[in-house]
Amino acid sequence: GQLYGDVLYFATEARAGWSHSDPHPLYFWGYFVAINGLWVLVPGALLLDACHRLAVAQRGLDRPRHKAH
Repeated sequence: GQLYGDVLYFATEARAGWSHSDPHPLYFWGYFVAINGLWVLVPGALLLDACHRLAVAQRGLDRPRHKAH
């Protein structure tokens, strides 16, 4: 949900031609891009970690099991 909101936030501002953001470079790159970018990077990293852990768990379950005699 967080990533969806971030995409909408950035996409609607880009579509409006960045008209709602302060044109000062420090504000734009520091606040708008860097600080708000954290809200994309952190959930993205957590999503990648979760996908990796799920893939490892699934591989463990997909291995053929040998019957103990």
